[in-house]
Amino acid sequence: MWGLMINRSRDVVRMGAQWYAPGTEKSGFLEEGAPLAEIDEEVKAEKLNRLSKSVWSFSRALARHLTPPDEDEEQFQKDVRERLDPEQAEALIASDHRPNRAMYDIGCAINDLPMHFMRRNQMDLDVAHFEDISGGCERIFGTPIPLVYSRHTVRALTTFLLFLPFGMWGQFGDSWNHIGLIPSASLIAMFMFGIEELANGLEEPFSILPLIGISNKIGVNCDELASFTPFFESTPATFDSSPVPVMATASSVQEGVPKVVAAEEPKEISEPEEVEAEREVTPASPPVEKAAPKFTGDEAVVDALGPKADTPEPLFSKFFTTTTPSK
Repeated sequence: MWGLMINRSRDVVRMGAQWYAPGTEKSGFLEEGAPLAEIDEEVKAEKLNRLSKSVWSFSRALARHLTPPDEDEEQFQKDVRERLDPEQAEALIASDHRPNRAMYDIGCAINDLPMHFMRRNQMDLDVAHFEDISGGCERIFGTPIPLVYSRHTVRALTTFLLFLPFGMWGQFGDSWNHIGLIPSASLIAMFMFGIEELANGLEEPFSILPLIGISNKIGVNCDELASFTPFFESTPATFDSSPVPVMATASSVQEGVPKVVAAEEPKEISEPEEVEAEREVTPASPPVEKAAPKFTGDEAVVDALGPKADTPEPLFSKFFTTTTPSK
């Protein structure tokens, strides 16, 4: 789940940085002859920085949400106050469900970016994955193995290891005073109790995973994506207002930018002049009526009943044939 969150976090900031295009909010493209809107680099950097910090705040809030308060609360408040704006940081700290507040801040940062609503909807799909990740982690964290099961497992394992030396007593009769029994029983007990401890750790994986380190890595990657600049100049698509019928291309639907191309006018297929002249000169011949045949006697009966149908050969007749014995 946390691996998916890393990918979605990078994707949200990448789309915000690439699709930042003032003047295309309404239609998604520039009208023909309209001047290209100049991008204020300071405003762009400020808005993308807010988006990057908000994406980081979700992973950091979720890490704090899945750990005990006495382990991470103080460090969480310190990190949030250092990276976020004072108002946003205090609102996040005061929230009961901090991951939900962080997702709300991400949505506000996306709505503040100048881009077409279809592209904004695509970014919101990635934010919806954050909700699924948060719910999945809460389900794992909120449904641990019952305490009765863990205690019963420890009691059964302890009883088995206490009586294990008695079962191994005869196997070490060749050693002096059964001295080899001590290291053998101790080694088996160490491995068995180690397996039980690993099982307890897997019940709550968030206590052993480096969640704070993962969230800090997300913050570094998002800040880097927000600071990227294109090495070539790209301009939004323009709309051609000519009366020629237009249609959208498949690539424009996938990219989210309406591109238009002129549609080809249908061509009429004309027949050669010789064929048309031949149709006009040649008159249509009237249909010829065929006289019905006359039959008498048995031929009339056969004609009325239809042709004699072939009698089907009985099944398995070729396997069971009767022969007349020769005298």
